[in-house]
Amino acid sequence: MQKETGRQARQRGNPLTRGRKFSADELQLTLLWFLRDAPAHGYQLIKGLSELSQGYYSPSPGVVYPALTQLQERGLAEVEQQGKRKSYRISPAGLDYLQTHHERVALLIATLRHAAKKMQWLTLSGESEAQASAATGWLPEFIQARRALRTALLAGDDADHTQQRRMAEILQRAATDILSVSGNPDFIRGEDHHDQ
Repeated sequence: MQKETGRQARQRGNPLTRGRKFSADELQLTLLWFLRDAPAHGYQLIKGLSELSQGYYSPSPGVVYPALTQLQERGLAEVEQQGKRKSYRISPAGLDYLQTHHERVALLIATLRHAAKKMQWLTLSGESEAQASAATGWLPEFIQARRALRTALLAGDDADHTQQRRMAEILQRAATDILSVSGNPDFIRGEDHHDQ
């Protein structure tokens, strides 16, 4: 896989940026995640991505079909012609690949679900935080704490190395505690993907 440019890395840091949401490899992993339960046509996969993310991520056929072709060429998916349509299903090698990358896939799916909730919150909270909370399950104080953390990190952006090390220790402890409270203590350790 090609190394990301600085611009791509900055875009990857925020799940709500414009442009490409996932790299080609990430899209392929996500497609395999959808195919793990049942075969699907390309259109069904596009619809599934859109529904999962509540419209945040709806890749075009011009992106999805080449990704499916690459999965087939890599032996990770198999294709069956059904009339004019092709139905794709995950291969045994694809299942192994998905299992090998299960933490990465979990993060990609969590990112899509988070983006969907964030879009819902932003849409509804202007009128009523109670309505936004009911729709997303996010408490207003949870949102305020996330904003406070983001603000604190921005304020510490010019910290010297000693201060950065201290902040890193605090953040690592907080991350461990949050994962423990969330019931996902083994969820993606050390990844710096999407929500900086």
